[in-house]
Amino acid sequence: MKLLLLTLFFILSLEAKVIDAIAAVVNSEPITVYEIEKTSKMLNIPPQKALELLIRKKLEEEQIKKLGIAVDEFELEQAIDDFARQRGMDIFSLRHKVEQSGTDWEDYKKSFKEQLLREKLYKKIAQITRPKLDDERLKEYYDTHPQEFEVAKEVDIVKYISPSKEVLQKIKSNPLYSPPSQMMLQKGEERIELSKVNPQFATILQQTPEGGFTPILPIEDRYLLIYVKSKEGKEKIPFEEARNYILRKLATQNSAKSVEEYFDKLKASAKIKILR
Repeated sequence: MKLLLLTLFFILSLEAKVIDAIAAVVNSEPITVYEIEKTSKMLNIPPQKALELLIRKKLEEEQIKKLGIAVDEFELEQAIDDFARQRGMDIFSLRHKVEQSGTDWEDYKKSFKEQLLREKLYKKIAQITRPKLDDERLKEYYDTHPQEFEVAKEVDIVKYISPSKEVLQKIKSNPLYSPPSQMMLQKGEERIELSKVNPQFATILQQTPEGGFTPILPIEDRYLLIYVKSKEGKEKIPFEEARNYILRKLATQNSAKSVEEYFDKLKASAKIKILR
């Protein structure tokens, strides 16, 4: 019996060592086998992909420290509160929902804080690497994307309303789809005068091309999907009025590209050792 217990203890010790074993080192920061297995299982991805994500995370953490990026407790609570309000809840209702799902509230807050730090980091990198956008570059975009600067006075639409977001997603993929129950879908055609509707809604319709669907929009306890059939009374916005829009759009596009290039260079120059 004693021999059996000693053997079992020895096997468990070996398993613990394997789990705690260092799989890789990124600039002297270790990544363990346990971290890879946990990430792989949580995100349902292969271990190699999990390792790549963890390497990226180590590089991000290093840059957060280097650039002095921080999120204090007040900022964190405010961000969580705003997040809850955007979803029609207060912070207490959000906490209850999180804990009901089996997630510890402190773990949730930690994850939320990490996301805020990452967002701040990406914005900082975008500022550091932002290329100069002169009027020549902006005018080039204006001339080569004329459809983006056409505004219509009226839009002919087909609207789909359903209590199920999944039904509308299926319609978006296949406009001929019909749900089993008529109660699951309301459909109607309408001509909308854009000057008489909510400006945000009008912007969504302006930005949706003819023959395209809008994003699925929440409306009270249901969801709305709109198919834009045609636009009438089109006019082109002058360049001077479109200038700031183009500047913001190109800056956003360049930001995402700049962040990826930034980390590609960091990874190439980092001391990364794969041990197992």
